[in-house]
Amino acid sequence: MLFDKWLAELDRVFLERFGIDHIMGGFSEAEMKRDYEDGEDPVEWVERMGEKYDLDECGALGSKGYGW
Repeated sequence: MLFDKWLAELDRVFLERFGIDHIMGGFSEAEMKRDYEDGEDPVEWVERMGEKYDLDECGALGSKGYGW
């Protein structure tokens, strides 16, 4: 998977689960490329960040606000 496609999938999952994308979360492109090159799956990345930063998941009807 190319980096742009990986990042788009990551943001899709991140927005769906936490109502934010990598930019709103403050992650730099260099950080994202490092994780991509390390072979991390987009879903696994989102789960790891959700746990690391104790993010609140969006409800079934949409976001409760930002995940922070």
